[in-house]
Amino acid sequence: REAVGLFIISMTQGADDVLTALVLDCAAHAGQPPGVAQDVAPLLETVDDLAAGPGIMNALLEMEVYRKHLQACGGRQVIMVGYSDSNKDSGIVASRWALQEAQRNLVEVGRQRNVEIVFFHGRGGTISRGGGNLVNGILGAPEGSINGYMRLTEQGEVINQKYGVRPIALRNLELITGATLAQSMLHAGTVNTDAPDR
Repeated sequence: REAVGLFIISMTQGADDVLTALVLDCAAHAGQPPGVAQDVAPLLETVDDLAAGPGIMNALLEMEVYRKHLQACGGRQVIMVGYSDSNKDSGIVASRWALQEAQRNLVEVGRQRNVEIVFFHGRGGTISRGGGNLVNGILGAPEGSINGYMRLTEQGEVINQKYGVRPIALRNLELITGATLAQSMLHAGTVNTDAPDR
């Protein structure tokens, strides 16, 4: 478990994709409760998959075995959202709207089911692949989708461009951290009376 970390399920299109990974994990760790050994993250890549995300999570959370799995993960579900394939599907504007709506709806599923939903952003280097001004992206994220947690990919030339020189790397990390804290504190006083007690 310490060596592998988060297991990302590419092209997740249904609850069965997530359950298959947990069944294989259970077979690899005979004698342990199903799915406890490995934390899994569905990757929602296309516009259709992003729209189906809340339904997928609701279907998983209906199952007792999956709820037990999440309890072993501290009550937290990581969901990876992809920027590149959704853009190829529908163009940049429709893609960004689908990403925004998916995050907002998935956070609501988490509130209703008493599960912390956190996002892993699969961003590329170019604008069409989710690149661009990351600070504005963080500050414009839907309410409840950051909550002090920001995980993302940096790819290709962006790695050298942003992190190749120590002072520039530190400045970029400072900007990302500051934006994450600012966005998280923006809604810190918001109380959702419909949400279950945690």
